[in-house]
Amino acid sequence: MKLPRYLSGALAAAVLGLAACTTTPAEPPPPAPFEAMEVDGVRWGVSVMTLDGREVFARSADERFIPASNTKVFTSAAAFHYLTGLDTPDPAGGTSLWLEPRGAGEAPDLVLKGAGDPGLMDSADCIDNCLHQLADAVVAAGITRVGDVIGDDTLLPAALWGQGWSWNNFIWYYAAPVSALSVNENTLGLSVAPGAAPGDPGVVSWAPGDDLLIFDNRALTGPAGSEPTLRMERVPGLEMLRLAGFIPADAVPRLYAVAMRDPAETAALRFVRLLIERGVAVDGIMRARHELSSAQAPQSLIARLTPAPLEASIRRILINSHNLHAELLLRRIALARGELSQEGGPEVLAALVAEAGLTPVEVELFDGSGLSSYNRVTPRGMAEFLRWAAGQPWGEDWRAMMPVGGADGTLARRFRGTSLEGKIFAKTGSLHGVNALSGYMTARSGQTLVFAVYANDRPADAPSIIGEMDANLVRIAEAN
Repeated sequence: MKLPRYLSGALAAAVLGLAACTTTPAEPPPPAPFEAMEVDGVRWGVSVMTLDGREVFARSADERFIPASNTKVFTSAAAFHYLTGLDTPDPAGGTSLWLEPRGAGEAPDLVLKGAGDPGLMDSADCIDNCLHQLADAVVAAGITRVGDVIGDDTLLPAALWGQGWSWNNFIWYYAAPVSALSVNENTLGLSVAPGAAPGDPGVVSWAPGDDLLIFDNRALTGPAGSEPTLRMERVPGLEMLRLAGFIPADAVPRLYAVAMRDPAETAALRFVRLLIERGVAVDGIMRARHELSSAQAPQSLIARLTPAPLEASIRRILINSHNLHAELLLRRIALARGELSQEGGPEVLAALVAEAGLTPVEVELFDGSGLSSYNRVTPRGMAEFLRWAAGQPWGEDWRAMMPVGGADGTLARRFRGTSLEGKIFAKTGSLHGVNALSGYMTARSGQTLVFAVYANDRPADAPSIIGEMDANLVRIAEAN
């Protein structure tokens, strides 16, 4: 039977309406990268570009962020750009020992002179570039009696810490003071363990040879399984380390690396011990020399150590994010360029970024390690710098020294099991409330992308945002 026209139209409309009602709604598109974040309060900045300058993703790319150890990108690049022979040992950069005469009939002074080498060691297992080698040279020279033993760090500025460093970090190894005469990376080993029973004092002792600070131990042993509340502090300028709080009775002993007070003075004291062990009499005192004097007596060289090539220090800076190595490298570059200021060489970084075509608004740096809270970088500025560096004759060698995702250094545990494992070469950065990552990554298409990601203002009690950072970079790489 043929339906009337008005009924057939109505029936068709009803069928279509029913179909519309039963169709599964389309899934909403996923949020763009770095939009649906899990931690509130974090300020994100991102720039991702191709090597020819096409920006494939950006978020707050022209805002200024604290880069933390991302600063080492510029410091290490400056070494490649301004220095030569990075793979060759340079004796001029080694610690040396000099004889300085006194008055008639008096034993001469010994001057232990630093040249900015962060690799000088004083340990029983040291084989090369060791403080004991200089002590052996004194004996070999037939010297049996000396006056004063002087730790001389006058080659570099006397400022021990960088601009904008936080005083409460001065106790720890990562904020060790910077000196032309450095030994054991300017740290001391402190062992801390619980006492025999709850209520007993904690057991605190220095590693062999490191008993160069006095400690005031007020730490107590707490019940097994209790919350550890041990805290340490040192007022800048005082040779007193204070310990307080509780150590759980079942806690395992722990070795802390704490910073020295005065590296040049500490090196001289260590050297005095080595001399006495070898039968050399020390008539005078141990002291540090931080400023040159116009009345200084002429000196004669006894021995000089040859440090490792600078590329070894650059690897420590990029792979392990070592702050002392970064600060001393920056000062060495400034010294080579004849423009070392009392601030420790940030003018080198200003010159470098200017050569890369960037302004102080985009990159403004006050130290070489990234400990300074004054440093500021825009994500787009960093990405542009990475593009510029990739085009330099040294760009490929420099990038090859960066940590590799899932493989080594500060990226050893990151990007494992993702499409970026083994395909991302980048420098990390972290300070209080700050995380950063910038470098190079291989996208799904096979093209190389430069990227810079900064997370600032993370609340103190918020969880880590590193997982979010990495996951979003993987998304961007897979979309390109």
